[in-house]
Amino acid sequence: MSPEARNTYFGRVWPAVCRVKRWAVKDDARRRAFTAEAMEFMRCPPTDSLSGLGPDETTALFVYARHVAAPDDFNAAALALECQRDYRTFNRARNADWHERKLYGRGKNKLNRQRFGGATSAAGGPLDSLDPDEVRKRHMTMASRHQKAQRMARANCPISQVEAKAEADEWIDPDTVPAPAAVVGEEGPF
Repeated sequence: MSPEARNTYFGRVWPAVCRVKRWAVKDDARRRAFTAEAMEFMRCPPTDSLSGLGPDETTALFVYARHVAAPDDFNAAALALECQRDYRTFNRARNADWHERKLYGRGKNKLNRQRFGGATSAAGGPLDSLDPDEVRKRHMTMASRHQKAQRMARANCPISQVEAKAEADEWIDPDTVPAPAAVVGEEGPF
């Protein structure tokens, strides 16, 4: 689990589960049991440790926790079932959605989704079947487009970070700088 995901989990996700279940947030044994329960429900490799979770398992844990924290939310239940079918494909679809949002913004649909099996997204159409090959193609397409846009933005930057640092650390010739005024009562620097 990445440090950002760990902060999100302990800052928002786990406390929300504890509020619903009426558990103490600091109960480490219960948190480990919940992690093991989530991994079993999502058909992930069994573990009770957060440090051993990869990105796919972290997404599965978050989806399961959202479902447990909001038992009346049908969208959360549908997402949990979709993630349970194939948590790796579900995570790739979520990553593709993230790259698309970063690239085009929210609510924009620049990509012809029919090319990728007709599934809208992991977040937008939880009841659509997610074909692993089509999701992989969409993820690779969106990730490469996003990375290309980032490279282009860095290349078109008017001043690079190296040049900015060089200007900030510009060398000053000591012969051209006026000497500081002497302070009354001060003998000198030594």
